[in-house]
Amino acid sequence: MRDARMNPVAEGVMAATQKLVEQAMSGDWQAVPKTIEARRALLEQLAASSSPQDREWLNALRSAMAESDQAVARIAAAPPAETAAVAPPSDTATAAPPSTLEWLSRR
Repeated sequence: MRDARMNPVAEGVMAATQKLVEQAMSGDWQAVPKTIEARRALLEQLAASSSPQDREWLNALRSAMAESDQAVARIAAAPPAETAAVAPPSDTATAAPPSTLEWLSRR
């Protein structure tokens, strides 16, 4: 799996990320938890079929997903008037929320 662009599961992870962005941008918060869960399942499938050489980019993808989950949680938590001005994470705020899916399902 040297070229992630050739792997259909990796493409699925990226497609789910794009779908998540579209849902967040359009305010479709009810669909977001399902998309996050689907993306996590695809990443686990990808990890299960990866080789030791794939570890570095797989870890980078996991890290990017964690950042994405944090951003979605911030946007979802912001009042509608503030949604367009969500600040990027600061260096001191690196802890991930306990569960983005749980948090979003309470919305």
